[in-house]
Parts: sequence; structure tokens; C-alpha cells
Amino acid sequence: MGGEQAGKLGLFDPAKPPAAMMLAFCACYVDVICVLGLFHTFTAFVTGTLVVLCTEIFTLPDDAKLKLVVLATFFAATLGWYELVVRLKAAGRLRLAPLLTLEAAILLCFMLVALLAGPLEHPLAMATIAAVVISTLAMSLQNVIMSELLSYHAPTTFMTGNTMRLIAGLVSGWLATTPAAPDQVTDARARAIQHAQVILAFVSGGLMAGFGMMHLGFWALLLPVVILLVMAAAQRPELAPG
Repeated sequence: MGGEQAGKLGLFDPAKPPAAMMLAFCACYVDVICVLGLFHTFTAFVTGTLVVLCTEIFTLPDDAKLKLVVLATFFAATLGWYELVVRLKAAGRLRLAPLLTLEAAILLCFMLVALLAGPLEHPLAMATIAAVVISTLAMSLQNVIMSELLSYHAPTTFMTGNTMRLIAGLVSGWLATTPAAPDQVTDARARAIQHAQVILAFVSGGLMAGFGMMHLGFWALLLPVVILLVMAAAQRPELAPG
């Protein structure tokens, strides 16, 4: 039975690296869509939002207000998602599949709002704010999923940290001048590979999003929606990851 379920999950097994890679792909994909379509707004990467906010306060005040909406929404939504996860965990009902499905549904709502209200011509238009809030709800949920259910993987929105850990793994696993125990070398190499895979997936998502946004507009959001739904459908309903 266990073998059959493992076979069913395949690459979508949350314990395997491709799970984190696909979520990293989706995170950068959505952020690039938001940067291109929502006045240089990040909804998955708070650091980016803070950097842009600090510049736009002095150059584009209206755009800066939109970044404040992102930060407020991200904070409030993350509190709500954490509360939901805690309650589900306490009730023994915490599962990955419903959360991935919920993220996909929220991203689909983001796409529909952006399409129906388009073109989005002003950062403080109600349609723009609605699109930003909905996208932030989805990506804050993904951050909570990674933190609470898939924390054994490399982070999917923290590429600075991933790069630092990749470099540390390269040094410890291949470039160290002092001898190390074989198991330590193996572990360092595995960590380096894990972080490299997530970084490459993140960059791939960004490149594909840029291409998709140029040619399809907000319809390009269908790709991460499909990825999340496929991942959700492949999960074992009776087991939580971890």
C-alpha cells in the first residue's frame, strides 16, 4: 500500500525536492506578473516590497501607497493563515492538498479580477487594489505553507539565504581545504544541490512569467494555478506532510 501511494505521488511527493522547486517557480512567477502588471508590486517577496516602497515614497507617492497595502495585507493575511493552520493542526485535520487548492483558487480570482477590470491604469484604482490584495492573500498562504508544512525544504521566496547556503554547501562539500567526515561532506553536497535547485526553479518561474505576461497578459496566471491544482490532486488525503 505504501509503495502504491509513493508511486502515485511521484514528483509531487511533498518530501521530495521537486515540491519546493514547483512552489519556488510559482512564487517568482506570480511576483514577476505583479511587478509587470501591478505597478512594480511584489506580493510574495516582502523584502522587494520594502525596497520599492523606500524609493517610491520620494518619487511615486501613489505607487508607494499600493506597497503599504501589500505590507498591511501580507501581515494581516499571514496572521489569519497561521491561525487557520494552528487550528487545523490541533484538530488533526492539517493537510497540504486543501491549502494548495485554496492558493490556486485565490490566484484564479486574482487573474479574473485583473482581466475583467483591465487595463489597470492607476495604482490606487479599486480594481488595482483588489488585485493586489487577492494576490497577496495567495502568496502569504504559500509562505505559511512552506513555513509550517514544508519547512524541511529550502525557502521558496528567500533567495539571498538560499544563495548563502548554496555557497556554504559548495565550500563544505567540494572546496574545503580541511578534511571532513564523509557523512558531513555528503550532507553539505545534498544541501548545496537542494538550494541550487530551488534558485534555478525560482529564476525559471520569473523568466516564464515575463514571457507569458508579454504575450498573454494576466491569462499567464493559469500556469501556476494548474501547477498548484496538479500538486494538490496528487497528495494523499489521509496524511499530512512532515
